[in-house]
Amino acid sequence: MSVNVVDAGPFERVVEFSVSEAEIESAKGAAARKLSRDLKIRGFRPGKAPRPIVEATVGSERLRAEAIDEILPDKLGDVLDELDIDPAVTPELQSVDEATDGIDVKVKVTLWPELDVVPAHEGRSVQVGNVEVTDAEITEQIDRIREQFAELGDVDRPAVEGDFVTIDISATSGGEDVPEAKADQIMYEVGSSGFIEGIDERLVGAEKGATLQFDGTLPSGFGELAGTEVAFTVSVTEVKEKVLPELTDEWVEEITEFSSVTELEVNLEERMGEMKKTSLGRRFRELALDQLVDEVEIDLPEALVRSEMDELLHRFVHRLDAQGISLDDYFSVVGADRAAFIEDLKSQADRSIRTRLLLEGVARKAGLEVEQDEIAVVVESVALQSEKPDDVRRALADPQREKSLSGDILRNKALEAILTGASPVDDDGNPVELTVDSQPEDADREEVEVPAGVPVSESAGVAGLEFVGEVVEADVIEEGSVEPAFGSIDDTEEE
Repeated sequence: MSVNVVDAGPFERVVEFSVSEAEIESAKGAAARKLSRDLKIRGFRPGKAPRPIVEATVGSERLRAEAIDEILPDKLGDVLDELDIDPAVTPELQSVDEATDGIDVKVKVTLWPELDVVPAHEGRSVQVGNVEVTDAEITEQIDRIREQFAELGDVDRPAVEGDFVTIDISATSGGEDVPEAKADQIMYEVGSSGFIEGIDERLVGAEKGATLQFDGTLPSGFGELAGTEVAFTVSVTEVKEKVLPELTDEWVEEITEFSSVTELEVNLEERMGEMKKTSLGRRFRELALDQLVDEVEIDLPEALVRSEMDELLHRFVHRLDAQGISLDDYFSVVGADRAAFIEDLKSQADRSIRTRLLLEGVARKAGLEVEQDEIAVVVESVALQSEKPDDVRRALADPQREKSLSGDILRNKALEAILTGASPVDDDGNPVELTVDSQPEDADREEVEVPAGVPVSESAGVAGLEFVGEVVEADVIEEGSVEPAFGSIDDTEEE
C-alpha cells in the first residue's frame, strides 16, 4: 500500500494513500445493502435487494460513491495503525482524486499536542489573601444576625437607601388607565432595584405624603402590557427604617445557644476561620493551576480547539435542555451577544486544552503512573453510586473508557503534585495553613457515557471523515451544536 505523510503543522499531518479499484469493487456489496434499506424496490424487502437491482435503481456512479464512503474509514484506520498515528480529533478528508486504478486520498490528521517545555511546578508561592478573621468581618456577621430580628419603625424624614416605604402605584398609557398596574399598600425596600426601573432614584429623598410621577417601562408580571412605556404615579404613604436589636448578652442568650456576646464572637471566629481556610484552599488550588497554565506556550491546532468548543457547547445545551430551555430562549432571556458567546466558548476551549496539556506534562516530568488497582477503586466507587452498578462496571470495563479513566486519575495526581509543590501565602507573603482538596468541585459526575476528562483525542477515531471547512458561527448558534460544516464524499444522500 502506497502511503505518504507530509507535515502540515506542529501537530498536524497530511496522510496520502491510495484505494484500488478492486477494493472499491469489493465494497459495493455492503454499499448496495446499505442503500437498499432506504429504497422501495418492488418485490424486495428493505435491505434485501441484490446489488445489480440496487445499482440499476441508483446508478453506477452513486453506488461507487457509496462504496468509497463505506471503505474509507476502515482503510484510513489501517493506514494510521501502520503509521502508528493516533488522531486527536476526527480526521479531515481533504481530497479524493480519481487515479488510473482507483482513487488517491488526502486526509489531514490532528495529533494530540505535547509540551516541549513544562513549567516548573515546585517551589512556587501562591498569594491567596489573608486567612485571619478580622473584627470587622465578625461584626458584619453579627449584624446580619441582627438584621434577621430587625423591626420596622416609622420615621419623620426623607427616605434613604435601606428604608422601607409603603406606596400606592398606578399607571396610564396614552391617557388611559392601566388596570394591571394599579396596586395599593405595597411595601418596598428603597435601593433594592427589584421593582420598576428608575423608582429607587426617585424614592430616595421622598417623604411621607409625596407623589412621584415619571415615565417608565412596565416590568414583567403586569399583564399583557409588560414591557411597554407608561406614565407612573407613585404615592408614598409611609417611610420606615429598620431598627436592629441591641447587641447584649441577654439578647444573645435569647436567640442563640450562647450566653454572652463574647461566646458568640468566639464561636463565629472559629467557624468563619474554618470556612475561610476552605474557601482560600479552593482559591489556592485554582491559582496554583492558573499560574502554570498561563505559562504554557503552544500553538494549538484549530481543529482541536474547534472540537473542544463542540464538546463544551454540547454540555451547555444539554444543561439547558434539562431545564426545558432552548439555546435561542437563553439568548433572548439573558440578552447575550452571540458573537461574544462564541468567542468566550473558544477561549474556554483553548484554556481547557492547555490545562490538560500542562497536567499531562507535569505527570510525565514527575514520572507519575496509574496502577490497575487505582482504576479498580474508582470504577467501584462510581458503580456503587449508580442504581445499576453492574451496568456501570461493564461500561467502564471498555478499553477506551478505561484508558480515559486512567487519564483522569493521572491528571488528578499531577494536580496533587502541583499543590504539594506550591506554598500558599497571605498578602504579606507569610505562609498560611489552608484546607486544600485536590478534587475539582465537579469531579462527581452522574454520567458514565463520557467519564470526566475524556479528551477529544481518546474519543475520536476515523469513523466519520470530513472535508476541511470553517465553522459557520451562525450555524453554531442556530442549531444548538457545532455542526461539522463539511460535506461528505457523496452529498446526494444523508446517512
